[in-house]
Amino acid sequence: MAQVHQLFKQAMDRYDVKGKDLAAIAGITPNHLSDFRSGKKWVGPEVFVALLEGMDKLSPGSRQYFCQLLAGEKTTQAEHHIVSLIENASDDEMEMVILAFGRRWKKSCQQTPASISSQLDSAIA
Repeated sequence: MAQVHQLFKQAMDRYDVKGKDLAAIAGITPNHLSDFRSGKKWVGPEVFVALLEGMDKLSPGSRQYFCQLLAGEKTTQAEHHIVSLIENASDDEMEMVILAFGRRWKKSCQQTPASISSQLDSAIA
């Protein structure tokens, strides 16, 4: 099982949180943060809360991701891959994805009333 400092580092890496920026927000030295992330030193509860809040301020969602890691919630490799693709996509690639979602949504909305009715009947039966 991963240690807290390893999960914290994983969340920072995943959300591209820079140690220097986080240390400044949390009010600690970059060396102190580095020692914590490497497992050489622990931080007190107040500093840990400041680190979590600072991380989320720099990259919203990172604190929740850390908490999910800590709770042992697993995400699939496919989910990680999709998120990574989205985070690294160019504007043109994002446009293609949005259009694909639009086509998929339009297709699902074009079901005939008869097919929807038969699906409902099957679900009720």
